[in-house]
Amino acid sequence: MYESTVNKIYFRELFGSIAIYLVVLFTSVWIAKGMPEGVLRTLIALLPMIPVLAALWAVVRHFRRIDEYLRQWNLENLAMAGGLTAIFGLTYGFMEGIGFPRLSMFVIWGLFMGGWGIIACLRKKFDA
Repeated sequence: MYESTVNKIYFRELFGSIAIYLVVLFTSVWIAKGMPEGVLRTLIALLPMIPVLAALWAVVRHFRRIDEYLRQWNLENLAMAGGLTAIFGLTYGFMEGIGFPRLSMFVIWGLFMGGWGIIACLRKKFDA
């Protein structure tokens, strides 16, 4: 029961911050597009980082709430996702050297987070 309660709190905090992020993201892009270059435009473009920090805060709080086993299990998943992302980054770096297009850091972040999710799903399915 405790795990269910903890997960509900986590999902509420995480998805709440993601919802706020989406609103702030689209609003800031819409406002910043019509502005001249400068400090104010840069600050407005960076506004979505506030709800991103709230999402990070939700993840950290979740890690502090869960028991030691789940904490270790999740940290192992993160470590594997980080390793796979590092291998991809190194490999693709060599490919860029022969003319492949440069990738945005958004792609790398997506690979890391997607890898974390896929690894967690695979481990949950096959570790049981």
